Amino acid sequence: MNQEHLINTLPAILACLLLAAATFATAQTVGPYSGHSVDSRTLRTQERVDKLFEAGEFERAFTIYRHDLAPIGDKYAQYMVGYMHLMGYGVDEDPVLASAWYRLAAERASSDFLLVRDELMAGMSEPDKVRSDYLYLELREQYSDAVLLLKLVRDDLRSLTMITGSRTSGGASPVVSVDVRSGESMSAAERVRRIKSRVESRLAFMARQIGADDLPTDADDVDLERLQAVVASYVDTITDRKVAAAQAD
Repeated sequence: MNQEHLINTLPAILACLLLAAATFATAQTVGPYSGHSVDSRTLRTQERVDKLFEAGEFERAFTIYRHDLAPIGDKYAQYMVGYMHLMGYGVDEDPVLASAWYRLAAERASSDFLLVRDELMAGMSEPDKVRSDYLYLELREQYSDAVLLLKLVRDDLRSLTMITGSRTSGGASPVVSVDVRSGESMSAAERVRRIKSRVESRLAFMARQIGADDLPTDADDVDLERLQAVVASYVDTITDRKVAAAQAD
């Protein structure tokens, strides 16, 4: 990074420092799939890694943010991976890679994350923006909410088939079983109801994020092949560069 580039990106660095101080208190609001419950193990991991970062144990903190939390769609963790790349905390300094993580963290349109994304992108050269695009698309293919939700929907539909022989509740047995997630005893019919409710909640979240108003959100109407194609098209399309470019002008 040359001196002119550093001067251009200084406002972004200052903004990142301010955001890092502010977001520890609001980390849960941008955790995995905002609006959905987070399990106790994830909450403990979030609390532990934030304490490690605050204590200056950057390498350990980076490993947890990058490998434990960012891959499950935790937007705060994805932001922190980018922040640590930007500042060189516990990892090699790489502002372009940082920008790709910021772009991923901002996909739920959190105002703080949009701000740092646009600030950093505005100070980058065009070749760096192109590299950022490439890295961002790679991250989206793995860790975009839409991709992660698609996997969860697929797993839920598979569970429905195992219980009922189809995706409907008509074949559900009245036998009581124990739910693996909660340890709670319930009938097969109740398990089906809960799984279908979870599928529909995830589909609705995905439809809002992708902007696909015609995406079916009924568990009985899911076309996995079509859903996969919609998600693939979404993650392979750059939609945030015009915003950053407009600020740079």
